[in-house]
Amino acid sequence: MKLSKMLSFGLAAAMTLSLSMSAYAGEAKSANVDPANTEMTDETIVINLSAEPSALWGGGSGKVENEMQIVNAALMDTLVKQDHNTGEILPNLATEWEWTDDTHCKFTLRDDVVMSDGTPLVADDVVYSVNTWMEYSANSDTGRFLADASAEDEHTVTIGFNTIAPDFLSMMSWSNFGVFSEDEINAVGGLEEAATNPSFGSGKYRFKEWIRGQYILLERNDGYWNPDYKGYFKEIKFIFTADSASRAMAVQSGDAQVAYDMPMSVAQTYVTDDTVQVIAHTFGQNTRIWYNMGPKAGATADIRVRQAIDKALDFDAIAMVGTAGFGEEVHGTFPAESKFYNEIFTKEERAQDLEGAKALLEEAGYGDGLDLSIVGMQDQAMVFAVIQECLRQVGINLTINIVDTPQFVQQANEGTYDIIHVGDLQDARYPTIFSSLRQAQIDTFCIGGSKWTTPEIEEMIDAVIQEPDEAVAKENAKALEETLKEQMVFSNTYPEMHAAITSADIKGYNTLERGFLDCTGFYR
Repeated sequence: MKLSKMLSFGLAAAMTLSLSMSAYAGEAKSANVDPANTEMTDETIVINLSAEPSALWGGGSGKVENEMQIVNAALMDTLVKQDHNTGEILPNLATEWEWTDDTHCKFTLRDDVVMSDGTPLVADDVVYSVNTWMEYSANSDTGRFLADASAEDEHTVTIGFNTIAPDFLSMMSWSNFGVFSEDEINAVGGLEEAATNPSFGSGKYRFKEWIRGQYILLERNDGYWNPDYKGYFKEIKFIFTADSASRAMAVQSGDAQVAYDMPMSVAQTYVTDDTVQVIAHTFGQNTRIWYNMGPKAGATADIRVRQAIDKALDFDAIAMVGTAGFGEEVHGTFPAESKFYNEIFTKEERAQDLEGAKALLEEAGYGDGLDLSIVGMQDQAMVFAVIQECLRQVGINLTINIVDTPQFVQQANEGTYDIIHVGDLQDARYPTIFSSLRQAQIDTFCIGGSKWTTPEIEEMIDAVIQEPDEAVAKENAKALEETLKEQMVFSNTYPEMHAAITSADIKGYNTLERGFLDCTGFYR
């Protein structure tokens, strides 16, 4: 982006981003690019997280936290795993699977998997896991789509789902679907105790110790069932530092080897530092500016106002600031790397058109100006400032409401905003995609969105999710996206990204679902 363009916003941070943009491509490294490790040592790796989880396992409580998922993935294995470069579903605890009908999938289990208590993995363990998720996680993505599970024999299990979605297998690779046995849970004192003492599962590492407020310690499972896996570090130690600059300095000083969950703008400042390595990657989620079209909508209920806002926005500048120069504006609803991606907007259509925006506002009766508001949290303040300046140029006064997490959740759910900027995970056709366009979701609990939908749109969403033929599903997705574009329900902005800083000699930065850190692949 030209510096003059960034200067027009008067943002010091944006100026810095523009001046250093040339460093990004050569210095930042993506995730999931290194070959697998082949050595084992007695070393310990220290990973600095931004927050300490409230528990280490949520399968018995329905709780799901980002840091919890990172720990879970090291301790427990899922039936299948996913290649996060290609999207391919691969065997894990299950060697093969087949859909026996639209809602039931039969899995054949490995016969050499050993659980933490030394007993072999059997189909009854999977049934117990599924039943636990259904009972205690019924209101989360872990349990709400499950219907039943039954064991045919020790190594064959069928799982039933309550809706049709061929891409359910992608969801089953998520770390919250790690398998455990009833005997293991009983051995630690039951489900409540298991939340803080996750000494169970068949994973690459075992839980060793949690000293609250200080660290979580995992130890390599040297009896891991997969001979192709080698854990380089004997121990993984998680520490917790809320301040991102302090996390980065811990890596620079050698007190930690990984600083996780770094703001993109902070990570950008380290790309020329040879003593560390910057990791920056997408994870299948695009951000969107949603326009309130629901019962509490004001001016944004008018399509001309929504179209005017879209024309007034400089999507290139928004993406520059939102990704710290690591990403570009997006032109489709699905991620660009998705097999279901359609280019719904061209680069030319995304060009800023201030005069066109002013004409639409005049037509809608707002030629003398318009007051709107946007709500979000502190991490979006810089992006909001760019949006605010874009809209100022066409006579829209945008009030920025920066709130804390509880306030954001409340306002985003209640629909007390004109516009809101949130993302949707759409790296596969999960039954959760486009959930903010489901009336049942709008009526109960929905973070953001337009607070509006139609039965026709919901039918189109079903056609995307449920279609077994992927080529047809892509065409169905295009039809849905064109309809949403016609109504200007939202404006796509940029791919959400994760960033981390590691020691310069660390390799094997891999990811889980939603871009969460896979802590088991690191090596020197």
